[in-house]
Amino acid sequence: MNKATDTQPATATGDAVLREVWRAKDTLSARYGHDLDKLFAMTRKREKRSSGHPLVTLPPKRRKG
Repeated sequence: MNKATDTQPATATGDAVLREVWRAKDTLSARYGHDLDKLFAMTRKREKRSSGHPLVTLPPKRRKG
């Protein structure tokens, strides 16, 4: 177990939320053949079709050192 994530006891509600998030993630991943490039390509297409909604483009993070 990861000590960083074990600081809070799991609750039935928290477990249910995590299971739902994982289910949604797995469903979305399967829809695009578990290919991140395909998933992000579709996301970009949806962003372009989303007229009237502001889109945020963050600058790339620079590594320190």
